[in-house]
Amino acid sequence: MSKKPVWIGIDVGKEVCVAAVDFPSFENKFKRKKVMDLDVIEFKNSQGGINKMLRWYDKLEKLYLAKCNDENLLLEPKVVMESTGIYSRQIEKYILAVKAIFQPVIENAMLIKSFRLSLNLKNETDFIDARAIAYYGSERSPKRKIKAEKEYQELCELCRLHDFYVAELTACKNMHEGLESGTLKRMDTSVIKFLEKKLDELKRLMKKFVNDHPNIRQEVEIMITMPGVAFLSAVTLLGEFGSLKKYETRNKLSAMSGLNPLVKESGTSIRKYRLSKKGSRLARRILYLNSTQAVRLDPHLNSFYNRLISKGKKPMTARCACMRKLLLMLRAMVINNQPYDVKISQKALKNT
Repeated sequence: MSKKPVWIGIDVGKEVCVAAVDFPSFENKFKRKKVMDLDVIEFKNSQGGINKMLRWYDKLEKLYLAKCNDENLLLEPKVVMESTGIYSRQIEKYILAVKAIFQPVIENAMLIKSFRLSLNLKNETDFIDARAIAYYGSERSPKRKIKAEKEYQELCELCRLHDFYVAELTACKNMHEGLESGTLKRMDTSVIKFLEKKLDELKRLMKKFVNDHPNIRQEVEIMITMPGVAFLSAVTLLGEFGSLKKYETRNKLSAMSGLNPLVKESGTSIRKYRLSKKGSRLARRILYLNSTQAVRLDPHLNSFYNRLISKGKKPMTARCACMRKLLLMLRAMVINNQPYDVKISQKALKNT
């Protein structure tokens, strides 16, 4: 039996989405359409809209099979869309509710954008974007990524909301110093008090959430034994990365953090190294703050930092290396269920 993948590309919008379908060529009976000729449909971002889109696809699939006229032909429909936060996740839920076999893929928007540029499409509309996304699916065959467990997703939302409130509170306090009007100062003061109250509520929610989930609590309790890593830092890292136990190798976690080095060279030009910076910026910011204390308090990490400086590395380069070491040390502690111990930190540092 012959199996052929069919990719449905969806351009996701807050209220309205557009889908395009790319059927593959089959012998001499069906020739794959050009990107601008793909069939498209507009539908609402709702369960009803998804049902409408699926009925539309079923009609196109019947026409395709009728043209191919081959009893052994089996189609494998797949869905791909850009990552647009909650809106793409809603579409994913709607599809899985009625057609789990479609296994929708939420892909990095930058990858799709780069692919779209390679198609040299002159205009940019929702219909054209959907066609380009469908072509991306057919050309790149993206794989469905394993999502973090629900509790880690909820923890991530808690931590990101906390980070947002902290940024807003800092901005309000900075603004407060430059205000001369008494009325405006009172207004700003009320906002500051409101944000401080909300931050206190979020901290209480975080602690309750961690206590209600034994697996998360166990990892947090081990992580906070590391010098420089406090409760908020530990839960933020777990929210961004998920359980540190799930990373089979150090390189996978390193790549996930964006702290892995990338090489840049061309011909006889000087080879350059830089951080990939792919992944969570919030996690890297937390690691930067944690490493400031960890380098000072952990003798072996301090020795590692000074050794890099003595070799001519810039302070920021050495600090980024310490950030990566710190993260991998935390992973080793969690996997081995071993709290921090200065006697074994040197061994853990070498293994990372």
